[in-house]
Amino acid sequence: MQKKYISFLLSILVCLLLHHSANAQSTFALQDGDLIFQEACNGGMSSAIKEATRGIDGYNFTHVGIVWHKTPEQIYVIEATHPEVTITPLQTYLYPQEKCTRRSVVGRLKPPYQPLIQSALQYAKQKVGKKYDDAFDINNDQYYCSELIYQIFKEANHGQEVFALQPMTFKSKDSGEFPEYWVKHFKKMGIPIPEGQPGNNPGDMSRSELLNIVHYYD
Repeated sequence: MQKKYISFLLSILVCLLLHHSANAQSTFALQDGDLIFQEACNGGMSSAIKEATRGIDGYNFTHVGIVWHKTPEQIYVIEATHPEVTITPLQTYLYPQEKCTRRSVVGRLKPPYQPLIQSALQYAKQKVGKKYDDAFDINNDQYYCSELIYQIFKEANHGQEVFALQPMTFKSKDSGEFPEYWVKHFKKMGIPIPEGQPGNNPGDMSRSELLNIVHYYD
């Protein structure tokens, strides 16, 4: 009798925990300007980025995009991805058709920077169709994912940086050597690896003091 009673109590506890978890997921609402950081599947550029960078809470982020509400019900993410800057439906961004599941984390600008968001989104929409920046050159009119975020907030802030640039590194955190992917990538482009040149990456941006991390997608 006592075992049945304990089992009954445990069942109730599990149900309450599942209800709380589901309710927490359902009550979270994205806002314009939220940044969704992603850790993509391994392979190619994603693996090379993971080798060289680090994000919050042990994540190895490979991508970031910015949230835009076309209407209260229509939510999109503006992102710089191959082959160009694009506007992607939220569900497609969060759950692309891949063999593995992307892990996504939401960063929200702190209150002093919130007034920049609507202007930044306008600049982001103006860049739709611009080519992806395979050269990782901050000075050309092409954009990699975190460079797009950097640039639109800089323009929204009248040319003054919001997210700071840092010297880029393409070397493995473990070996201190350039992964083979980067060696081949830049050789194919006919340019040297831009080691030490100003730039940014999703991992560093996720750790910015300008952001609060407000949600983790399963």
